Amino acid sequence: MEVFDIHSKKGEKVFGHIDMLEYPHGTKERLPICLIEGLKEGPTFLLTGNIHGNELHGLVTLQEIIQEVDPTQVKGTLIIIPSLNPAGLLVMTRTPLYVSTDPNRLWPDPKPKKKPQLKYVDLYDENLDPEKHPNIQEKFYTKFAKIFDQVDYFIDLHCHAIRSLPYSYLDRVYYDEKNENQKEESQKLFDKTKKLVEAFGFTLVLEGPPKYYFKENLHRSTTGSFVNKYRKPGFTVELGASGYVETDIVASAKIGVWNVLKYTGMIEGDLVKITDFPVLDEKMWREILIRTSHSGFFIPLIKAGEIVDKGIPIFEVRDIFGRIKETIVAPDYGTVLGIWDDIRCYPNQEIAVFLIDNTIDLVLPWEYEKKEEKKEEKKE
Repeated sequence: MEVFDIHSKKGEKVFGHIDMLEYPHGTKERLPICLIEGLKEGPTFLLTGNIHGNELHGLVTLQEIIQEVDPTQVKGTLIIIPSLNPAGLLVMTRTPLYVSTDPNRLWPDPKPKKKPQLKYVDLYDENLDPEKHPNIQEKFYTKFAKIFDQVDYFIDLHCHAIRSLPYSYLDRVYYDEKNENQKEESQKLFDKTKKLVEAFGFTLVLEGPPKYYFKENLHRSTTGSFVNKYRKPGFTVELGASGYVETDIVASAKIGVWNVLKYTGMIEGDLVKITDFPVLDEKMWREILIRTSHSGFFIPLIKAGEIVDKGIPIFEVRDIFGRIKETIVAPDYGTVLGIWDDIRCYPNQEIAVFLIDNTIDLVLPWEYEKKEEKKEEKKE
């Protein structure tokens, strides 16, 4: 297999770097890559981490996978990139040092675009259009994404919050309503991806519904782009907190990676159950935000992963003397997924993510707004 100018070798681990960009002073930013090709034919699996430079659990997990995997026991090829954002890793920031845009919103856009009919033509329209002038990191990711044509499966490892339950994100799959067969094909892709996520072994959380998903450009995340543009199974894993490493989380993440490699037939062995933290598998979960109404200090009353009924107190907001200003209760049956790394808060501030039962379709049309509503908006 060839990735840029790096060639894999049967039964071996090949290490190399891919040139990403040139800095103003003349040195180059380079992406680390390891190719592990087995002796027998099989699928190609891409494993990446650390696209946000301060998210370290994925980096360490992939380092250990690289060291522990035996190429002679692999069927197919592993492409492992411990850090998709080496410049951010060096300075321990979410974004790289040369652009301020979130690197996980810069992958090829799968969403169909409608070209507007303009009443006038401006010679400088393209000059002023940021989409026509991608930044240096977006240009590289677009170039790198060409290898997606060779990849069968993709997992991207992230971190969520300081007090969060490790979990896996599953993207909803979108389709063109005018294409009669695409909805059925999208459902098959969703089901195939869901089985891969279940094999990994973490709690399954659905990415947000369309309005939020597109507003946040999550369809241009690594696996959002892979699933919805390249129509192949891929998902994101969130591994606890940023900025430091917990060995228990790395150990569980490794179990998950080994599980999917076994599930896809790349290595032999039985799937292993993850036991170091709660795994919620009774429902299809989705996230909502918990917000405060007052300034003060927020204190959690339950642990991440602890299932509670609607109306159960889950946070208190206290003043500087410890007097309770607000008690926040569970908005529905569910659990706290992650709590932000702070105790200070202000009105309308989000402090945590809460899981509820999903009620939104899993496979959706790109055009999710009702046509009648669009007509009413035009009239107004």
